[in-house]
Amino acid sequence: MSSAKGADGLEPRFSLPSTTPLSSKTELAIGGLKIYIYGLNEVIAGLSGSGGLSGEVAVLYMAHNRTRTYRVMEDMAHEILYRYRSDKRNARGKPIGLIAVTMNMRNHGDREVDPQANRTWKDGNENHAMDLVSMISGSAQDFKLVLDYLPAYLPQFSRFYNIMAGVSLGGHTAWRIASLITPGQFHAYAMVVGCPDLSALLLDRLGVDPAPTKKAVLDYEELEMSPTQRGRWPRPLAEMVHCDDRKVANEFPENVPLLLCNGVHDKLVPAKYTAAWVHARRKKQGLTRSKQDIRFFVQENTGHSCTKEMVAMMAVWLRDILPSSAHPSL
Repeated sequence: MSSAKGADGLEPRFSLPSTTPLSSKTELAIGGLKIYIYGLNEVIAGLSGSGGLSGEVAVLYMAHNRTRTYRVMEDMAHEILYRYRSDKRNARGKPIGLIAVTMNMRNHGDREVDPQANRTWKDGNENHAMDLVSMISGSAQDFKLVLDYLPAYLPQFSRFYNIMAGVSLGGHTAWRIASLITPGQFHAYAMVVGCPDLSALLLDRLGVDPAPTKKAVLDYEELEMSPTQRGRWPRPLAEMVHCDDRKVANEFPENVPLLLCNGVHDKLVPAKYTAAWVHARRKKQGLTRSKQDIRFFVQENTGHSCTKEMVAMMAVWLRDILPSSAHPSL
């Protein structure tokens, strides 16, 4: 992988090395959604071959960033699957088969219906907040739909270990989807430059003090905003987002492995929001860092990017948390 710095002198976003072998790619439509599955042929071949794999499979769901398409996650999937399969550590036996699943997020790629809705306030989109949040909500529902029905399309597998991952917009979606699923459906989460507190993030971008949103019940009138700011952050949206933020803060699944990645110099989604969530979770559980299955990585010299180091870390993390074919327990 190239180590050249970006134009701003920070670590560049991940790009697929030309030397990385590509995994198989399978297209499938579920409920009118076109999804892309990577590594399926290899795992199926292992079921009947001499690889010793069971009928269990791990599924890495991958949600892409705003203004991009599924192909960003496709490149990451190829690298992660290659590194996962190439991991020679034998302490836990042969790794269970892993596939990756992605799709175009709502209003992106071949699903785009309104380019303006993907733009920000700075780009002239006065509806940026509602466009962004509704896209996150809809995309979370899309991934849940696929999660629920994929086993019916892949009946050769007896058990699924599901991991939700996302970058930026996809990271926000990964945080949100936890409040939609049935407990136990996802076994782990990986959020890269995503935010667990969208109220604070968006109000900060508006130049509004987000302190009142820390209360259990939001008093919209306590938010000191101009008419323009109120137009950009209307009461119905504020109350809805606040409710979801409280769920992420108080009801996020416990006892699931988490990989959280941020950049020190990320001005778009500062690491402080994730740091505050991690601190609150550890304080609530009364556990030390070493006793919690949370990996919180804030990369030096990095902005709002998913770097090659983060991608490599995700592959190692998956190998660490997923069961082996000899020890099928997570």
